[in-house]
Amino acid sequence: MKLDLSNWSQRLTYFLGRYYELGVLRVLDVILQPGERFVDIGANIGMITLHARSLVGASGQIDCIEPNPDCVAIIEGHLRLNDIANARVHACALSDSPGALDLNLTSAHTGTATLAKVEGAVRRIAVAVKVGDDVLASASAAPVRLVKIDVEGFELHVLKGLRRTLTSDKPFVMTELIEEQLGKAGTSVREVTGLLFDLGYEAFGIQSARRLVRHELMLRPVARGDSFERFSDVLWAHPSCASRGHLAYCVP
Repeated sequence: MKLDLSNWSQRLTYFLGRYYELGVLRVLDVILQPGERFVDIGANIGMITLHARSLVGASGQIDCIEPNPDCVAIIEGHLRLNDIANARVHACALSDSPGALDLNLTSAHTGTATLAKVEGAVRRIAVAVKVGDDVLASASAAPVRLVKIDVEGFELHVLKGLRRTLTSDKPFVMTELIEEQLGKAGTSVREVTGLLFDLGYEAFGIQSARRLVRHELMLRPVARGDSFERFSDVLWAHPSCASRGHLAYCVP
């Protein structure tokens, strides 16, 4: 990767040799297998996409969703640099209805960009907005194995636009859940979790624990009505998923 060391998250990637949120990487490591399809919503500069590609291999498929044109250019550069041909970059944002919205950059760090209406944005970019189900169906008929969503508070709108995919494929879903960010988009943790619980999903807070020289994934079950305050990232698994059982060793 080509990294900007003035950016704190890219600087961490440079010195750690990996994405800084270790629990997120471990979820990919446990779930993704060669030949499977991964969807990276809010891909930023492609750190998670590149890690996923190392797991699904040349026979897998990756859909990379990112509305920021600066980030799209960086992702495409990283794909060329690594000679990756099976990752599709969709230069758009996702919601439950198509149209156009302003992407608000609240700092120099591209990972803080949001479609929520915020005060003090340092830059605003008009971006195309599409429905996730339509984007994924037009890209491939292959079932989705794992969806990662990190869209700085716009998670509920993205999930509503993925109902068909969630109902048919029942993929694992990894969401960021931060009440303050969701509130800026007019939604809440309760609404996001309620939608997924209503679709039959079970929730697991994502953590990691050191075991000897490795950091292993730890999943903490969270029931409907429980507090999600301890977890900024949550993995959702549908009981009917045939491969759900292999997560059992991650749950204490």
